[in-house]
Amino acid sequence: MRGILGEGGMAVVYEAQDAVLGRPVALKTLRESYAEEESFRQRFRQEARAMASLDHENIVKVYDISQDDEVPFIVAECINGQDVGGMLKEAPGGRLEEREVRAISAQLLRALSYAHRRGIIHSDIKPSNILTTEEGKVKVADFGIARIVESEESAGEPGEIIGSARYMSPEQLRGEETTPRSDVYSVGILLYHCLTGRPPFSGDPKTVAKRHASETPTPPRKLNKKVSERMEAVILKALSKNPENRYASASAMLDDIEVNSRADGPTRADFKPRREKRGGRKALLVLATLVLVLVGAGTAAASFGYVNLGSLAAALPGQGAEREEAVAPAEPVERAPLEAPAAPEETTTAVVPEATVAQQAQTLVPVPAMDSYFDYYARDVLRSQGLRADFVYDYREGYAPTGVVWGADPAPGTLVPEGSTITVYATPQDEEQIPEVVLPNVSPN
Repeated sequence: MRGILGEGGMAVVYEAQDAVLGRPVALKTLRESYAEEESFRQRFRQEARAMASLDHENIVKVYDISQDDEVPFIVAECINGQDVGGMLKEAPGGRLEEREVRAISAQLLRALSYAHRRGIIHSDIKPSNILTTEEGKVKVADFGIARIVESEESAGEPGEIIGSARYMSPEQLRGEETTPRSDVYSVGILLYHCLTGRPPFSGDPKTVAKRHASETPTPPRKLNKKVSERMEAVILKALSKNPENRYASASAMLDDIEVNSRADGPTRADFKPRREKRGGRKALLVLATLVLVLVGAGTAAASFGYVNLGSLAAALPGQGAEREEAVAPAEPVERAPLEAPAAPEETTTAVVPEATVAQQAQTLVPVPAMDSYFDYYARDVLRSQGLRADFVYDYREGYAPTGVVWGADPAPGTLVPEGSTITVYATPQDEEQIPEVVLPNVSPN
C-alpha cells in the first residue's frame, strides 16, 4: 500500500504495488457498512466480474478480484493523471473550454456505447469517475457499482438517496430501472457542469431529486455565452425528463458530438455575414472549372489511346480507394497520321461561355445541417443560405415533440440552386420550446 488515491460514499481507493509484476495498481475496497451484508457482497462480485469483462481503451482495466477477505476488493489499472473533478477545480471559473469538453465526451460516450452493447450500465457518471491521463486519454471508472447501491436503496430509510444525486436521472432518483438512456442523461449533466461551472440542480438529495423530476435547467448559454448553440441543443436533448425524448443511445449522442467537432455543417453559433462566404463560392467556381479542364484533358488523351474515360471518372475526387487503380495507362494504340485541322469557320465544337459556368457555380449553395434544431431556427438558417423552407410535421422516435428538426430533403451537404425550397421534417410542437434563443443578426451584405 502506498496511500489513498480517493474516497467516496461507498468505497475507498488505495494506490498499491503489484508484488509479482512490479506495476502500480489501484485497490478499491467497499466500506464495511456495505461489505457486512452477504447479499451485497455476492452482487458486488457479480458486478466486478462484469467489469473485468470490459476491454476498451477508455475503460479502466480490472486485473483481479478478491472474494475471500472480510472486505472484497478489486485490483484495477492505476491511472497517472487526474479526474474531471480535479480539472474543474483548477480551471478558470470552474469550467472547461468547449473543444476540450467535446474531446472528453466523445471518449466517454464510446466507452458507454461499448458497455451498453454488453448489457452493462454505469449508473454513476460524475466528474470523479471520469479520469484523464497525461496524454489526454479518458478512462471511465466504477462501472456497475452505483447500480448495486441503487438496488439496495429500498432497504434504507424512505426517501434516502445513496450515490451522486446531482448527476442521476429522474428515473434513477425514483428508484426505477436504469437503462442506457439513464447514462445519457448523466452525460448531459456532466457536460453542463463542465461548460457552465456547476450542475443544473443543487441542494440536499431530496431537493435535487424533486428538481430533476420537475424543473427545466437554465440553458447553458445563459451561464456561458461561449457555449455553441449546437452543443447547447445536444445537452438539452440529453436532459429531457422523459427518457423517450433523449438520445436513444450513447452512440447517437456521440454522432451529434462528432458532427459538432468536425464542423460538418453550419452550427447556430457559427453563422457570419454572407460576404464572408464569397471565398467559398470562388473556390466552388475554381473546382467547377478544374472539373471541366480534367474532362477536356481526358477526352484529348483518350483520342491518343492512353487513358480510359471510365477510369478517369473513377479517379475523380470522392471515389475513395479506386483512385489509386483508376489511371493505369493502357497500351499505346497505333493510329493513322493526323490530318490538318479544319478551318476555324467550319469548326462545330460547342464552347461553354465562361460567364455561364461562373453563373452556375455562384448559384449553388449547400443544404445546411439542421438536425435537432428548433423549426423557427432552421427556417432562419435556410434563409441565411438563400433557401426556403417547407415544413412537414410528424413524430419521430428520439426527438421531443417541441418542433425539433429530424430530417431534410435534399439531404444536408447537397448542392442546390440558391432560392430552392428545402423540405424540412420536424416534430409537432406539443410542448414549449426551450431555450428561446436570440438569433444572430445575419446581414446579406
